[in-house]
Amino acid sequence: MAIRRLSYRLGQEPHTGSFRLIPAPGGQGQRPTETSDTEVAAAVERIIGSGPGAEAEAGADHGGDGTDTACELSYSLLPDGGRLLCAALPGQRVEALHLGPDTPGPGPLWPIDTWRAASWEPGARETLGAGFVESELPAAEPAASGAHVDRVPLVEFARARSGRVAPFLADVRRLFDDPAGRQIVLVEEDPVAVARWIALACASLPEAYVPALTFTTWTRDPWRAPQQIIGVGPDVGFDRADEATLAYLYRVHDATGGPGSPPAESDAWAELTAERWLAGNPPTPPVGPSGADDAFALIPLISGGRSGATSSDAVPAQAGSVSGADLAGLSGDSLRAVVDAFARAVRRGEADERTLGELDRLCRGLDGEHAVAARPLALALVKHRLDATGSGELPDLTAFEGLPLGQDAWRELRETYGGRADDALRRKLRGPMTSWTEPLRLALAVGADGGPGLAEAMDRLATALLHPERRDCAHAAEVLDALDHTAFTRRVLRLLIVDFTERKLDRLRELARSPQGDWLRRNIEDAPLTVRLAAAAAHWSGPPDHLRGAELFGRLTELLAGQRVDDARTLKLLWRIVWRGGVPDRAEQPWIARTCTPRLIVEADLGRRVMGWVKEPDHCDRDLVEFARAMVSDHRIGAKERDTAELLVIAQDLADGRVPVSRATVGRLRELGRKVSPLGTVLRQGVDERVAGALARANPLDLCESHGLQILVAAGPELLRTYRAQLLDEACCDRLVRELPDRPAELAAYYHIWRPRRRHGVTEEWREVAGELLDQVLAPVLAHLDLHHLGQVATVLQREGQDVQEWTAWRHRVAQEPR
Repeated sequence: MAIRRLSYRLGQEPHTGSFRLIPAPGGQGQRPTETSDTEVAAAVERIIGSGPGAEAEAGADHGGDGTDTACELSYSLLPDGGRLLCAALPGQRVEALHLGPDTPGPGPLWPIDTWRAASWEPGARETLGAGFVESELPAAEPAASGAHVDRVPLVEFARARSGRVAPFLADVRRLFDDPAGRQIVLVEEDPVAVARWIALACASLPEAYVPALTFTTWTRDPWRAPQQIIGVGPDVGFDRADEATLAYLYRVHDATGGPGSPPAESDAWAELTAERWLAGNPPTPPVGPSGADDAFALIPLISGGRSGATSSDAVPAQAGSVSGADLAGLSGDSLRAVVDAFARAVRRGEADERTLGELDRLCRGLDGEHAVAARPLALALVKHRLDATGSGELPDLTAFEGLPLGQDAWRELRETYGGRADDALRRKLRGPMTSWTEPLRLALAVGADGGPGLAEAMDRLATALLHPERRDCAHAAEVLDALDHTAFTRRVLRLLIVDFTERKLDRLRELARSPQGDWLRRNIEDAPLTVRLAAAAAHWSGPPDHLRGAELFGRLTELLAGQRVDDARTLKLLWRIVWRGGVPDRAEQPWIARTCTPRLIVEADLGRRVMGWVKEPDHCDRDLVEFARAMVSDHRIGAKERDTAELLVIAQDLADGRVPVSRATVGRLRELGRKVSPLGTVLRQGVDERVAGALARANPLDLCESHGLQILVAAGPELLRTYRAQLLDEACCDRLVRELPDRPAELAAYYHIWRPRRRHGVTEEWREVAGELLDQVLAPVLAHLDLHHLGQVATVLQREGQDVQEWTAWRHRVAQEPR
């Protein structure tokens, strides 16, 4: 085992003027050698550099006056397998540590830990502190205590150069993928930044790779530097603008604003490692040797650990745990590459339980784009758990609720594991209902919705709930309560109304009144409308409310959207709950028709249940007429009921002028009157009032043409009372006095309608009303007729085949009577 501490000074040859490294015998800290080691000295000279400019390289530009303790540090591998750590110090001094090929690695220290180490100085004590075998490796604080470069300043350093960290680490990894590949040139303003980059690389690499990472923190001759990482200043003779240099010869990272090499393809290890540094949670690569295939696997970044890491406010104490914050800066291909690498490791079984837990927590902490990208990882975690249980049982998958599993993932889980879960459930259904909870939970967790086991379980639970007198009803409520699965409970509640019958309605009411009614009320918002209404009816029809009929119906409508009945299906349901197949009390029917609207009553085929209102109304108003109008189109009611409704509608339409007083209308009115006779008092009065008003306002010519006179001569007292009152109205009389003198045909028609009649079918009431109208309405018009107008009236009467002599006699009698 060969370890040598060698001291040199930079001397100038008198003949050539070039600078050479000259051993400094007796220098403090130097271990004498048995023989002159010219090969090591030559190696030191090549590493440090000699000839013109060597003086500057040895520290003239950085503390050449001996006041600066900075050193330019290099770490190199020798052809024989040995290693050489060199520090170019102020005062033209060079210190070197030579480790033979059989010397073990640095243990808890890295070569970069010796950056600016005070133990390089001539005044340092002989024992140089913890490090290589025999304590030969100098160390800077805090590394002298056995730790590496403090991570707090490294986190700050990485954050200040956030855009360059991942590309740099990707290139560092490629140094080991292809040892003969391109070296990395770091162009910085000073060697301090270069040393930080090297420390960042060492802190990110797998532990076994750190001793093999060679570097020099500062050189003026990068072309001759054999190390993997080469630090140079902005004024070095290195053509950073040369395309071939940037693309083929070196990997150049220029922090001074100059051109750098084109970024390489995305590297998941570098991206994740960089993001963890930027998040202030640097990874802890595992200790120990790594195989070439898995050296840069992502799993060790969260499952491994490196002893001796310091912790502070900037670096979490639980180094190694990865969280959503560590992926915050990743997106697109980089994000997918990292997550896919985790997923592949899980699928290959490379993650232990601790790592699986870390990945589970990672998935739960993601949202947005990151959650979508993590779906393959979440699916891999779920499938790993499922497969680990074997084919007989399934784990409790409620632990996976909250993982970002998309619809495609759930579809795959259902296809792969749904049958297995459903089979396990079917086996459990042979046992007592109280043992169904966990099998149901597992079947629901993998979405075994279409399986026969889940369907059978729902059907049996619903059947049990509809038999509250049996013990299974309580067990069903217990299972559903323990399961606490809203969607499943909703599906069971929907089964309660399949093939709905009066018997099922009664059982729903019994369920609501049973001890399990408390369970039903707790879940009532998830129940279908039928169940909610049946439960409410059971509650309100009992003490203390004791609601019945329209009161119960009105209270139930408060549970509907908008607190009103808007469709026929709901109306039929409410009717069934309140009145079953019966008819509401006669006094409630008007309220029902107004509340539910006639249209819905017809659509729900309930018109015949409230036709009593039309046949025996309390009074005839517009609501009754509109209800009757709707009933006319309901062909499911009886013929007499429909005729009664049509009679009322025609009477109203005549009164409103919607239909004319014509022969067809009057004929239909008389026909309906005969069919529905006798009518109730209130309805008869309502029809007569409307018909009388229409006849009174009708043109007398139309009245004669339509045979409306036949209605009048046989009318009862109610119709004639309204007819007489409208024509004796003062405004009507004044209008006729003004208009009739110039309308001989209408005057003749009025005379024809009101003239005395004694034939069969003419009532005494009509004779009295007609005589009164003839004397009080038509007689005053005669005073305004001259001989010409009188002759026109006579002509009309003669043309119509009327008795002109009777008209002349009546006219002379009126003229002789005092007015």
